[in-house]
Amino acid sequence: MADPANTDPTKAPLGVMTMAYGDHLLLARWVEYHARQVDRRHIYVLSHGNDPEHRRIAKGCNVIALPRDPSGYRFDRRRWNMINGFASGLLRYYNWMIVNDVDEFVIVDPDVAPDLITYLARYEGQKQPLSICPFGIELIHNPAAEPDPIEDGVPILSRRRVFRANANYAKPCITRGREVAFTPGGHANNHKPRFLDPHLYLVHLRFFDFDHAVARLEERRSIADDRVADGTLDDQTRNVWAKGLESFRKMATGVAEGEDATLSDFRQKMVDGAQDLHNGAVTFWGGGRSRDLYRLPARFAHIF
Repeated sequence: MADPANTDPTKAPLGVMTMAYGDHLLLARWVEYHARQVDRRHIYVLSHGNDPEHRRIAKGCNVIALPRDPSGYRFDRRRWNMINGFASGLLRYYNWMIVNDVDEFVIVDPDVAPDLITYLARYEGQKQPLSICPFGIELIHNPAAEPDPIEDGVPILSRRRVFRANANYAKPCITRGREVAFTPGGHANNHKPRFLDPHLYLVHLRFFDFDHAVARLEERRSIADDRVADGTLDDQTRNVWAKGLESFRKMATGVAEGEDATLSDFRQKMVDGAQDLHNGAVTFWGGGRSRDLYRLPARFAHIF
């Protein structure tokens, strides 16, 4: 049940955390963006494999080294069990925690608020959920439609704003108040009922750049082939991984149907199609993914 979101003066307003293995380009952008939302001492990077480059990129942040098991045994379940415990502990010291992957950026519509802390202050003293879901969008790069390259010092959203809506990425990633238990992937948690915020967005960068996405998907396919060969992955799962590259190449030929950040009809489909799963313990949005592509308005171009 929702309860008043009163600010605790003994806690910091907002902390953010992620986990990374490699992903130096994305981690650099993730840290740069979040360091404009909070001081670096409130940023937590779980460095999978104790990568020294993570420490360089996230200088001034809290970088926690984690050992890497090359077998990948029960990786996602172990990872999220650990994240749940760590995030729950940090909620003893922060009024709000954002927990997301290194290719996920939570942003606020710049017409509504200048930064996340300012925006989240609107929930003080109100009857609101323990977790907030931003609207999930995935950038989809079509090189013909958005030909300019990603460059250091240039905001990604100034060059990549075509997206599809994806209900799976409307994650309850902004959380407060009590212990939190995310499902693997962070797509749901134990805080009910789910709440979809009207002005926050989770921008997923898996497909933000054609060359970068193809390289990662080819690497994923190669890993899958190796794991099939050593018996740690079945052929069916390998085929699912391999199809990701084919699907992306097809998506990357699409063009935006129009400029829209609201997508009211899609949001309503998400809410109307929501389902309680795992014996009612968690709720997942309905709606799936939008068939059409859209373009974020130019006011978003400077955000990151």
